[in-house]
Amino acid sequence: MRFKRQEAFRYEFGQPLPCTFRIVQVGEKKVESDKGKAEIHDISPKGMKIATPLNIPLDKKAIIIEITFILNEIELTFLGKLVWQRKMANDYFYGVNLILSHAEEQRLISELKKYAANYYKRSNQ
Repeated sequence: MRFKRQEAFRYEFGQPLPCTFRIVQVGEKKVESDKGKAEIHDISPKGMKIATPLNIPLDKKAIIIEITFILNEIELTFLGKLVWQRKMANDYFYGVNLILSHAEEQRLISELKKYAANYYKRSNQ
């Protein structure tokens, strides 16, 4: 399995960031699953790595999720496509390719920069 690591940056959270997600599309079919809990381990403007105890089989059909999390006291909701899965201990880790407009990408970058600056300040006090 190959990974794209040529992105501008990937922010790795020291403490994973809680989030919720729900499946909104499987293949061409729109669906509305219940919300599941997960944690974001790292994020970039193009994707993220999440962990959840839920096993979501990745077969030939594309699975699109809606993921919601709070960053800098702002609730953010984005769509993403599950692209890989790995089981580790009691959790499943997933790679998510984010599906963002240019404006959403810029907002995410801005909020990540604020979060990183605040985290740096807190850890150096």
